[in-house]
Amino acid sequence: MPYQFISRETKGCPDCKKPWISFRWCKDCETNSMKGNFDYWTSGNKEIDELIRHTQLSTSQACDYLEWFPFDNFEFVKYNGSGEFNSIYSAIWMEGPRSNWNNTFKEWTRTGPIKVALKRLGNSLNMSSSYVDRIKMFHKYIKSASLAETFGITRDPTSNYMIVMKYYENGNLYQYLDRHGGVLSWKVIIDLLREITSRLEKIHFENKIHGNLHGGNLLVEDEMIVRIGDLGIYGPSYINFENRNLNQIYGVLPYIAPEMLRGENITIASDIYSF
Repeated sequence: MPYQFISRETKGCPDCKKPWISFRWCKDCETNSMKGNFDYWTSGNKEIDELIRHTQLSTSQACDYLEWFPFDNFEFVKYNGSGEFNSIYSAIWMEGPRSNWNNTFKEWTRTGPIKVALKRLGNSLNMSSSYVDRIKMFHKYIKSASLAETFGITRDPTSNYMIVMKYYENGNLYQYLDRHGGVLSWKVIIDLLREITSRLEKIHFENKIHGNLHGGNLLVEDEMIVRIGDLGIYGPSYINFENRNLNQIYGVLPYIAPEMLRGENITIASDIYSF
């Protein structure tokens, strides 16, 4: 049989005999395997390569890192909409993410074709170092259960980079409300509010700030689960955020805190105002 399931009682890697640090995950063997592939792919941007490699070398489980995907891995790419700086597409990712461990061939297998969202970063051929640094800083939280699931990065035929994310069939909060005619039961409203506050609290507990919270960044998995998108990934990708003028404000005006409009720095309180 091609698939053999390792019992949960097995505590260590069958190859190096070291303990797993999470279910079926040997950090040394897995990171060495990924490191061995570093010479076989490139994004065309040294800093993005370093970002992806950093996530792979620091990962602690099978779904806790970013990957580089050639654009031809995606089919049926369809434009869904755009904001001021970014555009959203849907596509079919032919390989799909990792799913099961094949004990016979000693490798992870993938799900096969799944629908994904591709967030195209406008003018990202000239992506700034500070934008890449922000993704690196937030990657741990980008991959957390509180946030929209992110698989990796690709580059479209125009050489602009795209973030590869899970596709949420219910869309964002605005789309979800439109689909229900703006009418929800009190139970659903309370469940949604509880979900959003719980996710936001986890971000703030880590002393991080979303900075661009609004209904378009709240992705509805179902009535009981809401994911927060775009943590740290907003504004133009070519701007040096460390040296930008505080008068350069990015976001949806009704959700921008008054102190930000006065030129003050963004804070946790700004996120709470947006909520």
